[in-house]
Amino acid sequence: MFIENLSEYITENFYDCLNLLKKGEKMRKIRQTKKNEMSSRSHTIFQIIVETDNINRNGFLKRAKLNLCDLAGSEKFDKDEGFRSVHFSEMVNINLSLVTLGKVINSLGSKEKHIPYR
Repeated sequence: MFIENLSEYITENFYDCLNLLKKGEKMRKIRQTKKNEMSSRSHTIFQIIVETDNINRNGFLKRAKLNLCDLAGSEKFDKDEGFRSVHFSEMVNINLSLVTLGKVINSLGSKEKHIPYR
């Protein structure tokens, strides 16, 4: 799988991970909305994979994966607010991506082989 602008780092301790979280926080897109002063305008995924250096008696390493996700908030169009076209387009794209994610999660939960397009 290819994800554009994906970054991968090897860390050795908690502080390395914390520094990466802070770096990612600075790169997030935010803007003020009517209901939220610092609304996230982008989806963010921070994946942590922890591995041991010790091989168990069966010859395997212990490994765990943790995914932290922050999804951009959906919005409703407010006619009185008079959205600029940039904000309207942003709102439509965020809402569309959240609907698509919901379809993926529902399909995975029901073990469907294909994800419905519409």
